[in-house]
Amino acid sequence: MQELNGKPVAAKIKAAVQAELQQIKKTLSKQPNLLVLQYGNDQASKTYANRIEKNCQEVGINFSYEQFNKNPDGFKQRIRTANLDPEISAIMIQQPLTDNLKNSLELISPSKDVEGITSASLGKLFTGLSGLKPCTAEACLEIINYYGIKVTGKKAAVIGRSNIVGKPIAMLLQQADATVTICHSKTKNLAAEIKAAEIIIAAAGKAALITAEMLSSNSIVIDVGTNFVQGKLVGDVDYLNASRKVSKITPVPGGVGTVTNQVLMRNIVKAFKNINLNNK
Repeated sequence: MQELNGKPVAAKIKAAVQAELQQIKKTLSKQPNLLVLQYGNDQASKTYANRIEKNCQEVGINFSYEQFNKNPDGFKQRIRTANLDPEISAIMIQQPLTDNLKNSLELISPSKDVEGITSASLGKLFTGLSGLKPCTAEACLEIINYYGIKVTGKKAAVIGRSNIVGKPIAMLLQQADATVTICHSKTKNLAAEIKAAEIIIAAAGKAALITAEMLSSNSIVIDVGTNFVQGKLVGDVDYLNASRKVSKITPVPGGVGTVTNQVLMRNIVKAFKNINLNNK
């Protein structure tokens, strides 16, 4: 079994981002500025924002964070003003959001949508146009490419159909000439679908959903799951037993999530360049 560790993949992306930022500093007198907006007091969201801030500091991206409570109209208005602010080149909205604010994601300007989650960004992905792509989906492909895994002609099963991970990674794999099956909670005989696939992307959000019995010895498993069980972060795959059987597998933690963090940094730089350099 080969462990597909995300740390060297992330380090490679981080180094490229830092080099690109150094080049930008020679051309422009400013640097990327990320605005993170949060509505409510969800502590997990705040912790994630702190991690993003640390990553921004390490590569040289300006970071600002604003939190709103009991003011949905003010929250939406802040997104609109951020879209128009030339000093802000990237916008992120922390989730979860209250029901009355879920559509506020659509207010983000596509040029500043560094998570690639608006319908405009996803539309470009699904039609094969250049744009900002969902970070986790791109991170999966970065790991696959880094470890030299051939995708062309392979059968792939994506477990999960979210707009942030499942559907985007299915599209990226399809564009790389894999034959993709998207599985979900209503899929009949999930085990058979997984067993038939050579590449499995586990993105259902359910701990240990995929067991070793569902996998074969030639399975390549990319585990996107982030589940907390008794205070411990685990994936969607029963790693302990699956790793004894499969050909290749990502760990949790230390796999996709590690790479996702640096893909986000790359997207922030890409958005900044599109706004300040490519449009001139």
